[in-house]
Amino acid sequence: MKFKVTTLCENNIGHGSQNLMGEHGLSVYVETDDRCILFDTGQNLGLLNNAKVLGIDLGRIDTVVLSHGHYDHSSGLKSLLDGNTNFTLCAHPDVFNHKLRVAGENHKYIGIPVDRQAIEEKGVTIKLDKDPVSIAPGITTTGEIALENDFEGVEPEFHLKKGDDYPPDTLADDRALILDTAKGLVVLLGCSHRGVVNTLNHVIKISGRNSIHAILGGLHLGKASDEKLAKIVDHLGAVGLEKIGLGHCTGPKAFVALSNAFKEKVFLNTVGSVMEF
Repeated sequence: MKFKVTTLCENNIGHGSQNLMGEHGLSVYVETDDRCILFDTGQNLGLLNNAKVLGIDLGRIDTVVLSHGHYDHSSGLKSLLDGNTNFTLCAHPDVFNHKLRVAGENHKYIGIPVDRQAIEEKGVTIKLDKDPVSIAPGITTTGEIALENDFEGVEPEFHLKKGDDYPPDTLADDRALILDTAKGLVVLLGCSHRGVVNTLNHVIKISGRNSIHAILGGLHLGKASDEKLAKIVDHLGAVGLEKIGLGHCTGPKAFVALSNAFKEKVFLNTVGSVMEF
């Protein structure tokens, strides 16, 4: 099976790209012979514009997979629902939790801006599952990713609102999408809140493979220490990556560290980038 992967929303646009919009968000369009799947929807600034410029008909989308329930990955649902309600929304059961970023006394809502009931009233089927789910032949969600190593974890600023309490958000809803291509496994990452190494180890475990061909997405390493980055480089080097597409929340320091380690295998993912497998 052939896969065409087009980035619709990202922080950056490529040099020379005209009429495309960048935003702090992520959305990736996956086409196969007979399926059109959207992995995340961005924060609703550039989705419609970028799809139009790139000649992508959002009305063809049959499945939306959310990596997690933050606004910069889910707000594009608002625009998508205006033109397409004939799709299935797949996510983790925690995706609609009341998610906050807490800084001192400042509590900012950063969750999905569309109510679940409103989505269902539009006729969209919502499927929530903690386990890996087969979306289409060769396309599977990771399901819930365990926090197994001692150097990756969810940042302390993420919380939930539960009644009058604000417990930490462990982001159990954070997950990735696995494409089983002719070149090997390709893993689409939202923010890797549970850790890119934890995520890829989980992919290897559930797939039964011993290597991964490519990753694409955000690594959420903007605050990572040199020690943590060194450990991540070591672990990524062991899974056989040939292509490392970085963007969104990865952070410039991490991008440089990974570029120095993996040279030409690393590239900046931008709006409009296309990968075929």
